[in-house]
Amino acid sequence: MAEIISKIIPILFLISLGYIMQYNKILKQTTIDEIKKVVINLSLPSVLFVTYLKMELKMEYIYIFIIIFIMSMAFYGLGILLNKIKTIAHPIIPFMVSSCSFGLLGVPLYATVFGVENLDKLSILGFGHEVFMWFFYVTILKITFSKEKFSLETVKGFCTSPLILSIVLGLFFNILGFNSWFNDNALLKGFYITIQYLGNLATPLILIIIGFGLKFNKRYMVLSIRFVAIRLAVILIIGYIFKVLLIDRIITPDPLFNYAYFTFLILPPAFSSAIFIGEYSTKEHKELANNAVVLSTVVCIAIFILFVFLVGV
Repeated sequence: MAEIISKIIPILFLISLGYIMQYNKILKQTTIDEIKKVVINLSLPSVLFVTYLKMELKMEYIYIFIIIFIMSMAFYGLGILLNKIKTIAHPIIPFMVSSCSFGLLGVPLYATVFGVENLDKLSILGFGHEVFMWFFYVTILKITFSKEKFSLETVKGFCTSPLILSIVLGLFFNILGFNSWFNDNALLKGFYITIQYLGNLATPLILIIIGFGLKFNKRYMVLSIRFVAIRLAVILIIGYIFKVLLIDRIITPDPLFNYAYFTFLILPPAFSSAIFIGEYSTKEHKELANNAVVLSTVVCIAIFILFVFLVGV
């Protein structure tokens, strides 16, 4: 029990620290936005590069990538169907149930409790989602709200995403067997250590950023609660149907993979979803999406902490 508490305390402390900074106006929102750019463009890609570089590659991971991509599409498709029900219909529902904050919450939560050395269990789920997010999700969101058509800019944005690039490069060096170079060559070893230093910044900075962003708008609370409830129901039911019928038949899940899968499913919508919705839709939709994401983040962290205590890691 003492070990579990010691793993949970850093999560709560760092998030609380971010909230205190926001409440006491120690940092400005513009400063946090700049720090977030460092995390998204440097720290988090560094974590993913190292993880995919060191990952033990297996043929079945290709199938997992395809399944997670299809499952993400299924979440979106079910969101479209739910929008046919008048009592719960809302333009942003499909986008609230079909993305997750894999990098900016899944990675730090899982790594803090289960260890960076086991992050590959979560990362094999993340690649399919990131492809879905940056290639399909963003494109459909633009088309839905701004009537913008598919363009080469979409492909360019996908190919230049730091998260996608870090995953692809990590896999590239891993597949070709070049990962040993980062131990044998002094120059590359120094580069690798630098990447690790940058990656070590990711978890504390992300949790502080999350705490800083914990702001609720009471006006949208009822709708936000409805969105979060719908999201959890859709993702947990569909997610475990995919796991039982497909994923468990492809790989033999160990406890750490099962923990990673549950963590993946309870994650809130991607933090960037509110930004994209605000950019291509209305201000009201943006504020509602932001409120729903914040509430979903709080619910996710609460469920994750309860889950860790129950499994007794």
